[in-house]
Amino acid sequence: MPSVDSGSDVVGIIYPPPEIRNIIDKTASFVARNTVQFENLIKEKEKFNPKFSFLNPNDPYYSYYQFKIKESKDGKSSDETKKSEEVENKEKENKEKVPEKPIPKEPPAFEFMAELPAISAQDLDILKLTAQFVARNGRQFMTGLAQREQRNYQFEFLRPNHSLFNYFTKLVEQYTKVLIPSKKLFQNLDVTMNDKYTVLDRALQRVEYKTYQEEQKKKEEEKADAEKIAYASIDWHDFVIVDTIEFTEADESMDLPPPMSLSELQHMSLVQKKANLISTNEMENKKEEDQAGDMD
Repeated sequence: MPSVDSGSDVVGIIYPPPEIRNIIDKTASFVARNTVQFENLIKEKEKFNPKFSFLNPNDPYYSYYQFKIKESKDGKSSDETKKSEEVENKEKENKEKVPEKPIPKEPPAFEFMAELPAISAQDLDILKLTAQFVARNGRQFMTGLAQREQRNYQFEFLRPNHSLFNYFTKLVEQYTKVLIPSKKLFQNLDVTMNDKYTVLDRALQRVEYKTYQEEQKKKEEEKADAEKIAYASIDWHDFVIVDTIEFTEADESMDLPPPMSLSELQHMSLVQKKANLISTNEMENKKEEDQAGDMD
């Protein structure tokens, strides 16, 4: 292991950037205090996380990671570590002194945007066309259509408790604004056309709020990384069996349909989903009847 000169970097070691160095230092400290199993747990849990690639012997920061482990085991603290700790303490003090920026005001939501749910192309076409007719003819048309097609699985999205009902309602509102525009909408368009600074102010508001959201997301990711390290330090071999699940011969011989992929489920039409649900219920009822017959 290379030696350390006072006030100088270690020769032959590539020093990572501050963000990665902080993760490496904390991980090395945990590994030095625990066993090699702890390092293996982190490798397994974070094998797809690029922030923990330093655990790979071929990584350029692996030498620095090994050096920090040896340094922690020896109980030594390099001048650079002390300096970094002092810098972190000063940054914390400065953050406490400097007041935080006020949270920017959330901009209004886009009027003609709606998140597309998992839906097949056929269902989407029928849903959009129905929304256009409801926007033009009013809610009475939707009520009559729902009563007439109450046994048609293709129009189940007209039920308020259906998962696609909220998306359908948003489309109706958007189509209504276009087909039957209000005076307020025309006034807003006139202001936007005549005053370009109104558009710039709205754009600036969205940029400030988007920047704030990205900063909050970065803080949450850093917090999650710290929690992962602490979570991996738990000895998961120290556990107590709470309950056990037993599989009988009937479970092994049960005739079950092949599993479906997520893509197949998302692209099923409403009619196909309903038919699949009915067949599943019939199988469950048959199983209960067989069990009752065996008991008799």
